[in-house]
Amino acid sequence: MTKCLLAAAAAMLLTACGGKTMIEADASRMVAASPSSPWLTVENKGGTVVTVKGLDAKAHVEVTPDIVSVIQAQLRTSLQPKYFTDLIIGCRNVDLSVTATPQADSPATTIDLQTDCRIVARGKVVAKGYRVRQSAPLNAAEPRLDVQVPSLLQSASRELADQLWADVIATGVQR
Repeated sequence: MTKCLLAAAAAMLLTACGGKTMIEADASRMVAASPSSPWLTVENKGGTVVTVKGLDAKAHVEVTPDIVSVIQAQLRTSLQPKYFTDLIIGCRNVDLSVTATPQADSPATTIDLQTDCRIVARGKVVAKGYRVRQSAPLNAAEPRLDVQVPSLLQSASRELADQLWADVIATGVQR
């Protein structure tokens, strides 16, 4: 009887996390929809798996094509309309973590994104580290991390784009 209850509890836990050890999150449409921007690059090891901490069991979300490609695509989408000649933006050392807080008063999933970027705007250079934190409400009964992780990557990338553009403007270079 005890073994049956333990097996049922384990099955419920797995169901809450999508029922798989690896949750697949397809972000290929986000990447394909972004414009080509050779002046903007994001470099890092091509990691595809994000570990979501804070749940009863760690959830592993595999992002397709890869995390850096999604971030770069979102930056291109946000910054391409603002581009001017002799603007180069390069980011590297991308680090991110995702945490879920299902037991909080307001359950949420939070992404913390850090990267080092260098902006060259018509010869003026800005190099610094950027930090972004974005949160989204979490349905603790059905986390849907396959949808939530790409969405958080998208919103964190947009905020990063805003911070980058603020530093481009701070150089004083006119478009």
